[in-house]
Amino acid sequence: MNPTGWVYEICYRSQAINDRCPLNKSTISEFGGVRLALQPGDKLKIRLVNRLPKQDPNKVMHYWNSDEETPVVDEAGVNLPLSPTNLHTHGLVVQARGATVNNPTWGDDIYVTLYNPANGMPQEQMMDHGAVVTSGVLDYVIDIPPNEPSGADWFHPHVHGITSDSLSSGLSGIISIGRHGTYLSDGKKAFPKQQQRHLILKDMQVLAAGTVNFQQGINAYPFPVSNGEVLDDQQDPQFCTQYPASPAETRLGSCPGTNVDGDNDYTNGAWYFPVSGVVYPTIAVNKPKGELWSITNASASATYRLELNSNTGNYPMLMQLISVDGISAYLPPGTSLADKQKLGGSRFDVVTCPGTWPADFPEPMCIKSMSMLPGSRAEVWVTYRDASGNIVKPPRGASATLRSVGITTGEAGVGDPWPAVNLAAVTFHGTYTNSALVALKLEGEALKANAPQGIFAAKVPYAQAANLPPGCAALPPGHRRRIFFGLVDVTNPNIFGLGYEELDQDGKVVLGSEHPVSAFDPMNPFICLPLAAGQMPVREAWELVNLATENHNFHIHQTKFRAVDPTLAPGSKSPFAPILHPETGPGVMEDEATLQIAHAKDQSWAQEISDNQNGYCTIAQWHDGTCINTPAVVDIPFAETGEFVYHCHILEHEDAGMMAKIQVVPSPVP
Repeated sequence: MNPTGWVYEICYRSQAINDRCPLNKSTISEFGGVRLALQPGDKLKIRLVNRLPKQDPNKVMHYWNSDEETPVVDEAGVNLPLSPTNLHTHGLVVQARGATVNNPTWGDDIYVTLYNPANGMPQEQMMDHGAVVTSGVLDYVIDIPPNEPSGADWFHPHVHGITSDSLSSGLSGIISIGRHGTYLSDGKKAFPKQQQRHLILKDMQVLAAGTVNFQQGINAYPFPVSNGEVLDDQQDPQFCTQYPASPAETRLGSCPGTNVDGDNDYTNGAWYFPVSGVVYPTIAVNKPKGELWSITNASASATYRLELNSNTGNYPMLMQLISVDGISAYLPPGTSLADKQKLGGSRFDVVTCPGTWPADFPEPMCIKSMSMLPGSRAEVWVTYRDASGNIVKPPRGASATLRSVGITTGEAGVGDPWPAVNLAAVTFHGTYTNSALVALKLEGEALKANAPQGIFAAKVPYAQAANLPPGCAALPPGHRRRIFFGLVDVTNPNIFGLGYEELDQDGKVVLGSEHPVSAFDPMNPFICLPLAAGQMPVREAWELVNLATENHNFHIHQTKFRAVDPTLAPGSKSPFAPILHPETGPGVMEDEATLQIAHAKDQSWAQEISDNQNGYCTIAQWHDGTCINTPAVVDIPFAETGEFVYHCHILEHEDAGMMAKIQVVPSPVP
């Protein structure tokens, strides 16, 4: 069917011919995604060249005004078919620096849009998303702080309204920071650097020739598609059935398109789920101590529920969780199973690790499966284990299947039914270490990053005191922010947004702080905060409220965060203590948080919300108890300055408006 993927062609600038890479082996152009291997203190210099193809406006959803019954061009999306792009280093704690007269390069700042001049010149917009560059070339210089945590991050375009298109077509890669040997060992020797494997999960829906309905405003209209055309802008979670139609349907790295009742006929198409660019690869785990798998979900919207299932005994093999979202975990010795499960949240199926380990080992966390929403990363230690989780010598011919078992992200009819699919074959040979080694020693950087010299505690070195912008102020002591995830209008399922209010020290809403659920407005940073006195990082507590009966995935740029329990007493050593305890640390830090779904208070309201509100509650219904959702409370350390965003990383939702601007500035002159 010959689908066309979007890739990064990468070469050293010294080898480039003008702004083109030479067509030889030194050019990296892999659909699976290239890895940028960086170290703390590095200076990442990139010349980004846009040669993406122009798209058919009829098939670009956010080219059209999502609030209109008939197709009307949206002024804010009029340039999207020209395939603009930019670059975001997802997970890096780096400055969101824009270009200046004295320094025309860009840091990790999404408020710039790069156009391919071969596609035509963009029209002027009422709502500019920052600088507009029409030369086709953009230079980035991103300084990696010397105390940047080691771990797995990634990079991808971040142009609002077309981010989903870019990732669905394949445009992403990964970033590794530092070396896992700095935090992972068997107690004597660092884990071997050659035994780390990077697994990049992407997906692509490939169409057969025919007709597909494309969303234009509130309604959809049929347009012809060619054989092998990629359905990139409006990926359909029902492209194939959630589970195989019969035992004969084995689903080795793909699932067959189906006829969706009342919607599109995807028959003869295929939904591919390559691992690092290969459809159903074989992964040989054949060295002592097994392997460290670094897994990135680089899909635009797809969610995976991953398990490594033994083909011999038909059981999910235990894995040790090493890091989450690019920062390795640290659990003090004696951490309870209950706290481990709470740290895992809804993302990891945490179980008791079998056996005992040395008293000086931090507490290991063992898991049977993991749910990975778009943008999330995890590192796990994989070695052969029996059904009880014990590390044993693999029998002859031992094998397993890395698979997604299928998951629905919300209530039926509202949540997306992501399919079950086998992703890779895994073989084991010679991986037995010794019966005494039941877990690796994990001295994770979640603790180190919050220590006095860590990135979330040390002075921001480049920040210089300056007057605050109008309306920019620190939160008063004891105050916190509350963010709502919902629809701008619950009768229109096509426009997502975020709402806001501030809470005082007693948990009461500060009058005048309320902001309704609104779609992304790049002109309005309604959250602005300064660093703490002396240009030190500042911490804020946020409550995240999901108004939907489907999951959302909170992500914030330029930092990480941790879950907290505001009911714990001051001085608590729990990793969930509102004030971080220096000996315990946060246990796990992340930059993605899966928000649990809302529920109506009774069946009559559940029916009303389902039938007439597209499965979404309003802020007023949450306040009066008609809808129930316990806020997720997170502690966010801000240690970088600039204008950036927080949003749902299900890119269908983000492109439709579920994103907001935030600004962090230096602290003022004393």
